[in-house]
Amino acid sequence: MKRFIFFLLLFGTCSPLFAQKFLAVDNYGRNRKKIYEGDQIIFKMKGEKAVYRDELYALKDSSFILYKSGTEIPLSEVEVIKFPRVFPRVLFGGFGFIGTGFLVSGAVQRDSENSHSKDIQLIQGAVFWAAAAATRPFWWKNYKLGRNSQAQVLDITIRKLP
Repeated sequence: MKRFIFFLLLFGTCSPLFAQKFLAVDNYGRNRKKIYEGDQIIFKMKGEKAVYRDELYALKDSSFILYKSGTEIPLSEVEVIKFPRVFPRVLFGGFGFIGTGFLVSGAVQRDSENSHSKDIQLIQGAVFWAAAAATRPFWWKNYKLGRNSQAQVLDITIRKLP
């Protein structure tokens, strides 16, 4: 009886896996990124400088619907889709943490005896913060949709044959 309830629970929770649509973003034929319904999407429209950040509510054949505004965006109007990169953000946090440590230690208990060593710590802290700021342009991976890259809605639905 326990096995029957387990299998019933298993099949009850796995039913959404049989019908899924996702937005596949291909960059030069490799590095496919998948965005499912409910995931966050960050994109830029053609001819606009604004970057939109919202969740996918629904996917249609050649468009998607945003959650907050409820607007339907055709894929032909999207110019860039952005994905966050993790490693540059981790480097930014690490360099910022170390730089803050040097700046705080250089500012605490300054007197005439250790003024030179404290000045060096301030310079080291500023260098670490400059290294952290240098990672800022690498935070986003931009997929520019055009000739060599594309975005398409794929439907992977498992259907029973008659």
